[in-house]
Amino acid sequence: MKNIKLFCLLSLVGLIILSGCATKGGEASTQNDQNAKQEMPRIVGDIPAGSPFSKIDIGMPMGQVNDIIGSPSDQSSYATGKAFIPFYYGSDTARIEAYYKGQGRITFTGGSGFGGKSYKVYRIIYDPNENGYNEK
Repeated sequence: MKNIKLFCLLSLVGLIILSGCATKGGEASTQNDQNAKQEMPRIVGDIPAGSPFSKIDIGMPMGQVNDIIGSPSDQSSYATGKAFIPFYYGSDTARIEAYYKGQGRITFTGGSGFGGKSYKVYRIIYDPNENGYNEK
């Protein structure tokens, strides 16, 4: 009889612990979903029809962007958090931020542990007040 009571008690405690974990996991996944939405490729600002940026689309290769609107005034690069994940062989390990004077910025994503990936447009930020230089 003692074994049955002990088994029931341990089962009840286990269920309580598991239900608590399920709640926290749901909250964490909601937070992760919100972070993912913030990091989605996007266009920021209203790009006028006559602007060179109006000819650029998300996913366009960096070489094609340079052919269409010319070279940037300045640029910077940085590693993303994915660069530090062991055995990650995806393509979003580095980004290049290109600054275009009087137009805005274009962020390119790409890179891999092997360096064989091309950079593609990830984010377009239209800002006619952009001075065109990396001031970080």
